[in-house]
Amino acid sequence: MLRLVGEDYISELSRGKHERVEAREGGLFRTDDLKTGETYSAILQRAGQDFIEVEASGGMPFELMTYSMGSYGAHFCEVRINEESCEVRVSRWLGSFDCGRILNPKTAVSQFRGGIIMGIGMALTEETLFDERKGRIMNPSLAEYHVPVNLDVPHIEIIYNDIPDEHTPLGAHGIGEIGITGAAAAIANAVFHATGKRVRDLPITLDKLL
Repeated sequence: MLRLVGEDYISELSRGKHERVEAREGGLFRTDDLKTGETYSAILQRAGQDFIEVEASGGMPFELMTYSMGSYGAHFCEVRINEESCEVRVSRWLGSFDCGRILNPKTAVSQFRGGIIMGIGMALTEETLFDERKGRIMNPSLAEYHVPVNLDVPHIEIIYNDIPDEHTPLGAHGIGEIGITGAAAAIANAVFHATGKRVRDLPITLDKLL
């Protein structure tokens, strides 16, 4: 935009350096002289252009180049297994997380719980079945692809540190997928402690525990 101003335009704005010019009130103005400036429409009109388009890419944020910005979590769960049918039910869950400052507790806890419920489905019910002869998916809809429902989900307790990270602008880390990370492994470990069988192929179906 400063180049479009043009050197022939008799104004201190055209000779201003980037650090002395700011964008405000729909145009460019000098920071040391609030009255010296021009609107974007006036600059484009004089330059004979309808619009200006510029592309640029920035480098990684300095804090990411210097510090680890990861979020952390730990899952603890209890399972109950029927001795006759080998049906696995998750009865209790505790998730503990460190994601820096929690900006919105309600949405953050919902994100944590949602990831844990996805992990329960990953560990116990969800499986895509293929017809090996034709490569066809045999459970292509939610009628045959089993996801956790209300009765499959126990009381889920969530705790978090809520300690701001001094190296980030808001003190927050991303929550994203941290809720599901390790959830299926926690269930597999609980099943191992209950039955002595280490299942490494998910989901943990009845036939794998018989």
